[in-house]
Amino acid sequence: MIYLNNTTDAQVVYVPRDTELPVGATVRFTAKSTVDLDTPVTALVIDMELHRVYYNVALTLPEGVAPGEYQYELTAGDEVVSTGLLIIRDARTPATEYNKQTEYEQYES
Repeated sequence: MIYLNNTTDAQVVYVPRDTELPVGATVRFTAKSTVDLDTPVTALVIDMELHRVYYNVALTLPEGVAPGEYQYELTAGDEVVSTGLLIIRDARTPATEYNKQTEYEQYES
C-alpha cells in the first residue's frame, strides 16, 4: 500500500516492482477511486530510479483530488508494470496510529 499527501507538491513514492520496464517507454502513474471506480487521477512522473524491489518515483498530484482509497497502476507504454492500493490523505491532518498497549502479568507458582 502506498500513502500520499493530498498536495500538489512533488512527492517521492516507492512503488513495488513486479517486472522490468520496457526500454524507452513512457511511464504513467494513474489511480481510480475504489468507491465509484470512475474518478481517474493521472499523476505526472517527474523522475524515476530503479531498485531491485521497487521503483523510486517522484510525482505530483493534480489539484482537487479527493482524499480516500484508490487503485493505482504504473504503466510503461501499454504494459502494466505495477498495481496496488493507494491512500491519499489530507496533508493538514497528521496520520493516526492505532496501537493498543498490551500488558502481561506473570504470577509465580
